[in-house]
Amino acid sequence: MNKHILLGLLILYWIGSTVHLYAQNQAPPLRISAQLVDQTLPDIFQSLEKQYPLHFYYRADELPKGKFSLQVQDLALESALQQLLNESKLGFFRYRNYGVVIAPLELVNEGFNADYYQALETGLNANAVSTPVPNLLQIGDVRQLKASGKAKISGLIQQQKDKSPVVGATVRVLKLDKGSVSDENGRFDLELPVGKHQLLVQYVGNAEVVQDIQVFSDGNITLSMESAAVNLDEVVVGARAVDANVENVQIGATQLDVRSINKLPAFMGEADVIKSLLLAPGVSSIGEGATGFNVRGGEVDQNLVLQDEGIIFNSSHALGFFSSFNSDLISRVTLYKSIIPAQFGGRLASVLDVEMRDGNFEQFRIKGGVGPLSSRIAVEGPVIPKKASFIAGFRSSYSDWILQTVRDVDVRNSSAFFYDANLRYTHKLSDKNTLILAGYAAKDKFIYGDNFGFDYQTTTGQATLKQIFSQKFYSKFAATLSQYKSTQYDYSGLDASQLDNNIGFLSLKEQLSLQPKAGLQLDAGVSAILYQSLPGARRPLNDLSQVFAKSLEKERGLESAAFLNAEWSVSSALQISGGLRLGFYQFLGPKTVFEYQNEIPSLLNLIDTTVYGKGKTIATYSSLEPRVSARYRFSPAVSVKLGYSRTAQFINQIFNSDSPTPTSQYQLSTAYIEPTRSHNVALGYFQNFEDNLWESSIEIYGRAIDALFDYRDFAELNVNEHLETELLKGKGRAYGMELSLRKNRGLVHGMLSYTLSRTERKIEGISRGKWYLSNFDKPHDLSLVLNYQYNQRHTVTLNFTYGTGRPTTAPQGGYRTQLGVPVPIYSERNALRIPDYHRMDLAYTIGKDHRKNNKFKTSWTISLYNVYARKNAFSVYFTQTPFTAAQANRLAILGSVFPSVTFNFETL
Repeated sequence: MNKHILLGLLILYWIGSTVHLYAQNQAPPLRISAQLVDQTLPDIFQSLEKQYPLHFYYRADELPKGKFSLQVQDLALESALQQLLNESKLGFFRYRNYGVVIAPLELVNEGFNADYYQALETGLNANAVSTPVPNLLQIGDVRQLKASGKAKISGLIQQQKDKSPVVGATVRVLKLDKGSVSDENGRFDLELPVGKHQLLVQYVGNAEVVQDIQVFSDGNITLSMESAAVNLDEVVVGARAVDANVENVQIGATQLDVRSINKLPAFMGEADVIKSLLLAPGVSSIGEGATGFNVRGGEVDQNLVLQDEGIIFNSSHALGFFSSFNSDLISRVTLYKSIIPAQFGGRLASVLDVEMRDGNFEQFRIKGGVGPLSSRIAVEGPVIPKKASFIAGFRSSYSDWILQTVRDVDVRNSSAFFYDANLRYTHKLSDKNTLILAGYAAKDKFIYGDNFGFDYQTTTGQATLKQIFSQKFYSKFAATLSQYKSTQYDYSGLDASQLDNNIGFLSLKEQLSLQPKAGLQLDAGVSAILYQSLPGARRPLNDLSQVFAKSLEKERGLESAAFLNAEWSVSSALQISGGLRLGFYQFLGPKTVFEYQNEIPSLLNLIDTTVYGKGKTIATYSSLEPRVSARYRFSPAVSVKLGYSRTAQFINQIFNSDSPTPTSQYQLSTAYIEPTRSHNVALGYFQNFEDNLWESSIEIYGRAIDALFDYRDFAELNVNEHLETELLKGKGRAYGMELSLRKNRGLVHGMLSYTLSRTERKIEGISRGKWYLSNFDKPHDLSLVLNYQYNQRHTVTLNFTYGTGRPTTAPQGGYRTQLGVPVPIYSERNALRIPDYHRMDLAYTIGKDHRKNNKFKTSWTISLYNVYARKNAFSVYFTQTPFTAAQANRLAILGSVFPSVTFNFETL
């Protein structure tokens, strides 16, 4: 007889609960006899139920339509059923006493455990409720229960009126303390145990949604939000689930909380994305005055820094004291360390993915801040209400006044200035198509007395089209045009000159995202970047200069890639993210290429030149880059992750100073300068305690780098048309251990991170061909952040950092020639170290009040940077007079405490 499966399982539960049990999942042995020929399976089941104390439960549409026969004599029930179902794709399992569930083999073969049966009974109890529960959504059905007793929920959050996706909404499962965040298509995923739960959905400018759900098995849910002028707590931009460190599959991924960034002590009160990254394990810099950051021993240029899909070549203002990103405009900040998803490529060490947010579609808002050295303002609002919006931000510095207070004449005659501006226009072309136009411009100018100066600027324009083909299939196409220009000035002496470098690119990227089934996410696409650079142009700065004007030929390179990445929830415990990236690079003409005897770049081996026409291919390289990251969750609080990635880099920064400057040359891969490649591995253990109050992790990593270039001793790198003759090729390695401990909430909370690492190189012609330390080797790096939040508005933050002094090359002795000229004898490359770096900062934040009728919100941040006035060495250089030996001199960029008060405001 046909029975609805849910009603049948309800009866099954009642029988199993009232009949004496020999075991939880095993009934007493039963032997049957039957002579049933050419009958349908339902008829056979009905006949057996009449003869024996059996109850069969099945779904009629899953049974084959043909005729079957069952002819047995005193045969065990299990053997008889195996014989009956042998020709079908069905199986069975016994539940409690005499219940028999007929189901597809793939379901039966999962192997049911105690969690399954507990979930089954939970589901049956839910169906036993006769009175409907208001606002209760049912997801899945009992017959599709997994053996784990858990279910994967795929959700969509959309606006009530126009059905557009809500990006960045936070979804929390009350009582379970789990959560997620909707992505750019409004989608989110959660894994929940079978049973009743309550979801809380929040997004700024919308009324919060509280939804009761009854989970039976995997399924989908759509939640709608209504716009409302409500006074929510400050949204945690880039929020993450409370157990994200254990749950997330990607190892080495760090997501920043923009609200926490704004509370950290910062130089002159300016919230800073890059400075916040330096608190994470495995991320460091060589100190104040250094641009960029280093990840797991990588160089500054080995980080791919993205603002949406646009590459930022210089992520710092004012020689590293300020970040290039305006935190008021940011939606999400994610750093991938070494193990990088296949969607990203072109760099060895990391990807910093900064996503900007859309403007408000319903009301105008103004947000900004005023500090002692810089100010910022952001304006957003609707262009066409609920259809088109804009957001614009501007920052600028005015720091010259503080330089005038310094006694040093050179400092008083110095000047430092920067500005940056962002504009983003978002237009909903339809319910499923959105066009985004964005622009970014930044400029820095720094002059040190009458000695030298830097001038550099970035201009970027982007167009992005997002399309939703269905709830599970969407795409994003992005086009970016950008230009980075830099100039270095030497003002004094006979070498007074101006050195120009620039690099620009046009990039196109198409990415398709598909969710063919619950628990599986596919991302595939193609990208292309056409680079054009001016490696160097120098000219005299005045009539007294003896510098000759010289300019190198422009260089062009095309970097293309195809990628496929899959994120698959194999089970509730095992999740895998894996993919493949195929990179292809061409160095293009027009270009004059020098030829060397035996292809060994040396001026002594120069034999000829070849001129390539426009668009002609000079050199070609390809790169096959597998990527994989896996997470196995032993319990809700414990997981282990491992990962591997192969990365390649076709563009590098060339410098022979202590660290790259804003004007350091970007060099494309050529016929003689090969792409740099790296194998990256990582293994981590993650555990949370006390209901995710505490997070802990330990990661070990390793990197093997080949085709790594370093410069010869006394190399001339600027405006050198034979640059390949100044570079030596070798290999590198980096390895280390990262420890992290975080307390997420409470009166006192914060984070402690520590990195133990080593970064080395081995290049023939340097240090006698032995391994030597890289410029960025820091064996010990420690960061501590403590927040004392005694109420919702007031927070005191302490930040302490310590790092081993970086390597340097220095004279260890000397001698005099017969004419009495002193000649220093230098150590091998990076054989010595400058003093260790350490610094403590304090900040006091007075947050916004929470009165609903107050439309103008204000807050204050009072900070002390470098509290105990440590004179941390940026570098150690040596001077020598005719009558003395070489003398060491410490250059400290900051040598005193820097107080600041920043006033922040916001209209609602």
